[in-house]
Amino acid sequence: MNEGRLDKISLPKDAGPHGDANIEWWYFFAFLNGDKGGRYAVMASFFRVDELEVGKGHYIIHTLIDLNRKKRYNFSSFDTRVKLAMLAIYLPFYLLLHPTDRRIWRLYKQLLKGETPAPHKMLKTAKINRNPIELIYGSHMMNFIGEEAVGFEVLLKETNSEVELEFTPMKPTALIGGDGKPDDLYYYSTTRNSVSGMIKTDSKTESVSGTGWFDHQWGRNYSLVKGAGWDWFGLQLSDGRELLLNQMPSGKPMANLIEEDGRIHFTRNITFQKEKYWKSLKTNARYPVEWEIRIPELGIELHVEAEFPNQEMLIIGPIQAIWEGVCKVTGSEKLANGKSRSLKGRGFMELVGYAN
Repeated sequence: MNEGRLDKISLPKDAGPHGDANIEWWYFFAFLNGDKGGRYAVMASFFRVDELEVGKGHYIIHTLIDLNRKKRYNFSSFDTRVKLAMLAIYLPFYLLLHPTDRRIWRLYKQLLKGETPAPHKMLKTAKINRNPIELIYGSHMMNFIGEEAVGFEVLLKETNSEVELEFTPMKPTALIGGDGKPDDLYYYSTTRNSVSGMIKTDSKTESVSGTGWFDHQWGRNYSLVKGAGWDWFGLQLSDGRELLLNQMPSGKPMANLIEEDGRIHFTRNITFQKEKYWKSLKTNARYPVEWEIRIPELGIELHVEAEFPNQEMLIIGPIQAIWEGVCKVTGSEKLANGKSRSLKGRGFMELVGYAN
């Protein structure tokens, strides 16, 4: 077990973009209660991609989930530079490895003809400012605030919805893996934030408040280009701790337990077992939506399941679609005195690579 220290990562500098990374993203989710009875979950990821230090492309996916109605609204937008990178590098590379993938051939021809495949949209403008750090992707913005740039304001503005939130960290920054570089990518998080703001839809406007999670990752990695995926769990336990769990097709799985005071316990000794699947009618992908997870070193056993099964999200590129949505967790933890206590919580589950 390790305790994270800010040695490989320096804030506020590393809160901003990294020119030498070919993939970088700023990700968050939040659970929110409205002043008119609404219950929501919001997720967004601002991506920055390309092989060179100049001419990076920008891509954003985000979703608004109405938890009362178990209904979600997905959005996906990218700029011209992402399209050019897809045509020149990423789709040809993928098709060399998977020459019989007809869906990707169709996507390549659509982009070549200047078409934007539904449900995706084109961003008219996209840029990142460094001082202060501001991500501006069309009408969507993420602005970092505070001395270390760990808090932020975010605006997600679509034709029929608008989300405006402010995230304030409730505990220190967590360096994932204990040192901020568990695998190929640099990785830090603020795993519990106080969140407040406003959600506007066609039917109503509500003031909202709740808790949220933030991740920032960057580096050089080609898993997405190859069509490989991962399983990721960001879980907020009701006792004030969080679990960040991950397994990749290549490489070792990992578990990070973030204590209430911010200390991190890191281990590779974790097992994932898929218990139940849901099949998408859009992509025919079979997503494992219930899991049994064991972390012997921490004495933790978990049952994680989707809040509701249909939380697939179409994205642009070789991966084609992901399952990204709300999950609930129950389980138990064995204590040092030999007794056990129950665990419960909620979070987001990310299942990547099942649609291809």
